Amino acid sequence: MVGVVLRHNMTIRFSFTKSLRRGLSASIRVAALAAVAAFLLSCPFRAQSSAPAAAADDHSAAEQINSLAHNLLQSGIKANGLAGSGLTPWHLKIDLLYLSWESPKPLSGTVEQWTIAPDQWRRTFTGPPGMNFSEWSVSRLEKYQSKPGHDQFDAIADNIKFARPVIDPLAMVANIHPDYQLEMKRGDFGGITLNCVSVVNPHRYAPGENTDDFFPTYCLDQDSHLRIIVSGKTTVQFDDIQVFQGRAVAHDVKVRIDGKLDTELKVSLLEPLADANADRVKPGKDAVPQPYAIEPGLPRPESIYEVAAALPIQPTGMPYRGVFNVPILIRKDGTVKILPGANINPQELKDALQSAVGKWKYKPYLVDGQPIEVQYSVAYNIDGKPFVPSYQRPKP
Repeated sequence: MVGVVLRHNMTIRFSFTKSLRRGLSASIRVAALAAVAAFLLSCPFRAQSSAPAAAADDHSAAEQINSLAHNLLQSGIKANGLAGSGLTPWHLKIDLLYLSWESPKPLSGTVEQWTIAPDQWRRTFTGPPGMNFSEWSVSRLEKYQSKPGHDQFDAIADNIKFARPVIDPLAMVANIHPDYQLEMKRGDFGGITLNCVSVVNPHRYAPGENTDDFFPTYCLDQDSHLRIIVSGKTTVQFDDIQVFQGRAVAHDVKVRIDGKLDTELKVSLLEPLADANADRVKPGKDAVPQPYAIEPGLPRPESIYEVAAALPIQPTGMPYRGVFNVPILIRKDGTVKILPGANINPQELKDALQSAVGKWKYKPYLVDGQPIEVQYSVAYNIDGKPFVPSYQRPKP
């Protein structure tokens, strides 16, 4: 096995603020992290077996690795984060710094959560304008948010970016069904052996989705503790892992995009919640009910009518390309309402995509047999090919 000579904590004690401000661009450790990720994804995994390698055919070896990879992910779900059952009430605070196109300097904020049961909690975001709101979960189907005022916020984006990496870092594993083919690759990370699990040929399982986001690659150590997630150009690194109520929680999480540090999350407080009274997580007076959010692994909405967007051309004369996410609300009758929060530039492209998706229609989304309103995000793919509605594409 080839070794990569790097220290365990690859950030090597940079100042919290300075590390973001400089983006670690002057540090060779950014290049080292990228090299490690590339190495881990290219290094072959060697399954342990008492039989000579030459005696096993390719198919049986692949099936053995596939089974090991599925087992590792399930072990990782049980070992990492604070989601799911089996925990007594807890209280968490995350301090964060992040880059934004709105400011030349890093912005700071906090996420704080009080949980008395898996579906009973209150989560509060504080920070610059656009990041001050609270959320409440009363039950699996009953959720609330602060009423938007002058300070408009994007709750979906903030949860994915600032809360999920600490609280539920393996959430997207739910997209990987038991019959999906997985591969595993093994490498050395500063003396720690990591097993990296990824989906083989992911587009066959989720046509039309951004499979980098839908099926990230997960790298776990020998204790099933999550250490790295690779999703396209984004790498999430988990350090300072501490065990709380039998779960591994990373107290230092760094998100890098194209090798540059974008977000840093530090857990400043994680403790049992002594006062677990239900009033602590009771929705505030300004709370408004929220539509049902489709978590990873749940059935996806099924569209029955789609129209193409009238796409503009870039000033350079070249067409736009990429996957653009359009947040929507699917009403009980299947019609669509465009939600705020689409991070699409320029405005003319955003307008074109929202105008088209707003005309789409879905089958009513059912939970326990009843149609409900659901939040969803349409991944509109622009690849230079004629638009084909999802229901007319070949089934995987």
